[in-house]
Amino acid sequence: MRSRRSALLAAVCVSALAGGAFAVGAAPASAAGPAAGVTLTVGKSGAEYTTVQSAVDAVPNDSGTAYTISIAAGTYREMVTIPATKLHLSLIGATGNAKDVVITSSTYAGEATSSGSTYGTEGSATVHVKASDFTAKYITFSNTFDKLDYPSVTATQAVAIAMEGDRQVYQNDVFYGHQDTLLSWDSTATAELRQYVYNSTIDGDVDYIFGDGDLVVDRSDIVTLNDGIYSKAYLTAPATYAAETYGILLTGDTVTSTLASNGVYLGRAWEPFSGTAPQLVVRNTNLPAQVNTTNPYLGISSATWTPGRYYEYDDTGSGANANESTRPQLTAAQAASYTAYTYLAGSDGWDPVVSGAARTVAAQAERDNARLGDTRRVAEPRLPGTCQTVTSDLAAPANREFSDDMEAAAPDTARIQAALNACAGTGQAVELSPGADGGDTAFLSAPLTVSGFEYLVIDTGVTLFASRQATDYGAACGTIGSSSNGCAAFITVSGNESGVEGVRADSRSRGSRDGLGNPTQGAIDGRGDLPILGTTTSWWDNAVTAKAEGLKQVNPRLIQATSSDQFTVYDLTLRDAAKQNLYYKTGGGLLVWGLVVESPDTSLNTDGIDIDSSVYATVRDSWIMDGDDCVAMQTNDATDVHLTVADNQCFGTHGISIGSETTYGLQDILVEHNRIEGKDLYGTESSIAAGIRIKSYEGVGGVVRDVEYLDTTMSDLQYPIDLDPFYSAPTGTANIPDYAGVTIDGLVATRSIPGAQEVVEGVSADHPTVLTLRDVYADATTTVSQYARITIEHSDLDFAGTGVAEVLR
Repeated sequence: MRSRRSALLAAVCVSALAGGAFAVGAAPASAAGPAAGVTLTVGKSGAEYTTVQSAVDAVPNDSGTAYTISIAAGTYREMVTIPATKLHLSLIGATGNAKDVVITSSTYAGEATSSGSTYGTEGSATVHVKASDFTAKYITFSNTFDKLDYPSVTATQAVAIAMEGDRQVYQNDVFYGHQDTLLSWDSTATAELRQYVYNSTIDGDVDYIFGDGDLVVDRSDIVTLNDGIYSKAYLTAPATYAAETYGILLTGDTVTSTLASNGVYLGRAWEPFSGTAPQLVVRNTNLPAQVNTTNPYLGISSATWTPGRYYEYDDTGSGANANESTRPQLTAAQAASYTAYTYLAGSDGWDPVVSGAARTVAAQAERDNARLGDTRRVAEPRLPGTCQTVTSDLAAPANREFSDDMEAAAPDTARIQAALNACAGTGQAVELSPGADGGDTAFLSAPLTVSGFEYLVIDTGVTLFASRQATDYGAACGTIGSSSNGCAAFITVSGNESGVEGVRADSRSRGSRDGLGNPTQGAIDGRGDLPILGTTTSWWDNAVTAKAEGLKQVNPRLIQATSSDQFTVYDLTLRDAAKQNLYYKTGGGLLVWGLVVESPDTSLNTDGIDIDSSVYATVRDSWIMDGDDCVAMQTNDATDVHLTVADNQCFGTHGISIGSETTYGLQDILVEHNRIEGKDLYGTESSIAAGIRIKSYEGVGGVVRDVEYLDTTMSDLQYPIDLDPFYSAPTGTANIPDYAGVTIDGLVATRSIPGAQEVVEGVSADHPTVLTLRDVYADATTTVSQYARITIEHSDLDFAGTGVAEVLR
């Protein structure tokens, strides 16, 4: 039990960047177990209650029965108070997705109340939870007050949730605010106060995880916003009483930021009353490069952080710095006493920690290594702040061709590159925007370079056109030869924590969809279909000629990022690339979200996304039409590990592919919830209409294992399943393709084209393909197979051939 005396904080004066005035009055926790439960419903219509507060008010006081309030999808603009008398209460978002159920207000500390006073920090909270034994799942708690909208306001604290009861659990929630988003507060100072936040997202910029309770944030996303004023972020502000061992614990989390280097601070010590000694541990957490690596801890007013109360342990990421004296580290022995369980156990042994929580570093590593797909905690990106804006002074030509003079010396190259050079290292963006009258929306440029810690952002409706002058990309560019080398990419990315992004139009506005029905957003046009300057031959024509002659096209990729960790592509449209649209090589941490690729099936070698020799990559929520692979995963220089391809649509492509180079092996790959269609939107059938495709050959082969395809739908394909170790003629006797472990779980293929077949082959009895099929149904049931061990559970497919062993479950 807590021993400190009650502290009346209403009179405490704290700086505008810290917490503010607080009221007293939370009741002690009740440990009584609940009886059988009752569910109340809230919804905009068709439910028992139309507001969350009215449902809370309907819950009996001090009830021995557990109550659940199920909240339908919608935005509930209200401030909600859950009194201490509403015991054993749960708030559950009915859809299972926190983004669907939003409780929001915009109240701030300095705002006047109806009584003539101000709300104060605690009073600004959108939701007050004073009850103990409380649970919330799948809900967004939001306070949208933004300091930029009120430049004269000084008391800018705006709390999304005030957690003021014991044994509170928050799972799969979102907490959104700017300053003081999440408050853990014990107003009575006599009772235990423990709160557990798991698998959730917390957004903010100033002291946005703060208070004096025992608070654990476990395996969650902590997002630093750029408030546009301070250009810094302070994750936590603990106000722990000196007699207490534990305060705030961040464990197994992922911190992300678009701020400049050294702009993120892990904590600020806060002493709003006498007898405080703020306590914080950050452990097993992935920290971004923007963390101030030498001085990540500060104080508020006269407070100071104290070694012995502040620790880190086994953190990862570019922002971890275990060797710095100002960042005290727990020893392995000490770390056992600073876990989610020890923070929350209290006097009654309470243990809400979700099964599988990291109790040791070794256990966490074992779990991560066993997981398929990208094991980072990946959330939808947010646009960074703007470092410089470059304004268009060109109208987009109807035929997408500018005058020869402009094409020969692209007029926007120097000013865009100058802005990129100036903004490198800031963590912010160079934004390409329309002209003042909105009529000029085009930029024409030769190749550009995006450096580390910066972003290129293209505004809605703006198009960046790639030069048609072949020599802009290199002396050999635009030719045909025995090698495809010799061209720089249109956009080359070098350095960590960078990105190329677009701004998507509001879906409710006119012009929110382009001619192919995709979202209108910033675009890059490679103009691969147009003549190379000074010729009558396009980049694509060169590709066709090279293929016919058994040679290689020397064409530029649209975007290439090499050895660039934490690279992001977001809400961007890529059109008519001369070669591959996006090529990512030897990196760690690719995130592609909302990418649109619009190239017809007839454009050769225009892969949508290539991931080569990289670790930790996610491709999600993208729409891809091109003339080669939709997404390709390959290993020319190193292993591909922990890749996720999810919730995408592919049109007229060669499928979602592994290979053809698998030399260094691929493993821990998850491909789920994708749709693959064999025709592009012009009605052209893909030249290789494949769905799930693994391709390699002797000389460039390697081990492919722990690959799982979940819930894939397909149509108009010739090869819904194509596992082929004979993709090309052998180039050596070493490096044999070995598909050692592939699972296809949930597949439906319809409208397969005449002659369609499923191909599952291994090289030999020593290198068989090992495949598991579960709930796989295709309207083309012809199969071709050899040297394969196939386990089948619920499928209309049968396999037979040399060296084929089929097991039915």
